[in-house]
Amino acid sequence: MTMINLINIARLDLNLLIVFHCLMNERSVTRTAVILCVSQGAISSSLKRLRDIFNDELFIRTNQCMVPTNYAMELAPKISLALNTISLISPEQEKFDPKTSNRVFKIALSDDLEGVLSKSLLKLITKNNLHVTFSFYQTSSQIFLQTYEQHDCDLLICAEPNFINHNFKAETLFSSSYSCLYDPEFHSASAFSQEDYFNCNHVRISYDARRGFIDDIFESNNVIRKVKASFTHFSGAMTAIIDTDIVATIPTFAAKYYASISKLDYCPVPIHVPSFRVFMVWNTNKGKDQDLIWLRNFISDIQFV
Repeated sequence: MTMINLINIARLDLNLLIVFHCLMNERSVTRTAVILCVSQGAISSSLKRLRDIFNDELFIRTNQCMVPTNYAMELAPKISLALNTISLISPEQEKFDPKTSNRVFKIALSDDLEGVLSKSLLKLITKNNLHVTFSFYQTSSQIFLQTYEQHDCDLLICAEPNFINHNFKAETLFSSSYSCLYDPEFHSASAFSQEDYFNCNHVRISYDARRGFIDDIFESNNVIRKVKASFTHFSGAMTAIIDTDIVATIPTFAAKYYASISKLDYCPVPIHVPSFRVFMVWNTNKGKDQDLIWLRNFISDIQFV
């Protein structure tokens, strides 16, 4: 073998060939990411490298699937043969397969996140014919860690965790602002003025149904908040305000979700309410478990906002 061939081969990361092989079989970036337990972004990045190396598009995106080019079809049997040969000298290693695994993933999260995440996860696992299942455990900022440990959860998804130490790792999933959720039959405008907002009837949502930080913002503006009901859970509050003039001030991602499944509508809150970040948190001693790596990559690909 010449040095030139060695150099060319060195450019071909084995993982790239695996991505090519899987794309050829699945014709889908999403399904390839699921099978290989990586994010869709990682697959797209690998495909870009493959295109650069082979100087060909290889796979062309259409409405139905990723269609291989003629050159990709020529490469496919050669790459398949190469991978089969390599597999003969590779040590046996049990691999997590979400299509056959009976794994039950336990996730702790607040109920504003529960609706959004559970809907997205169930849609993805049914669409991709996955065999894994999920158990969701409601929690709040006061008992994040307690819920996670009590139920031996695999992941905690929460806003701005304050307990992170060497035992935990955290990854930012997204940032969110706040919005007003309301029944459009009682509020005709798509946006509230500050005066309208201050004069509205409100629901309060807090972990103990008592004073929340929105109350503090009203007080700082010398306004008494007209709270008609207090709730410890988002879902109850969202049902209650339908067919009323009452407004809920909730994270924008949750407002968007509840508006999508009801007659409610939402708009930006007309006062300054600090935005926040939502994190995915896990125990470091589970960091390299293949099933949990797959789960974290799976959730990272969800469009929350």
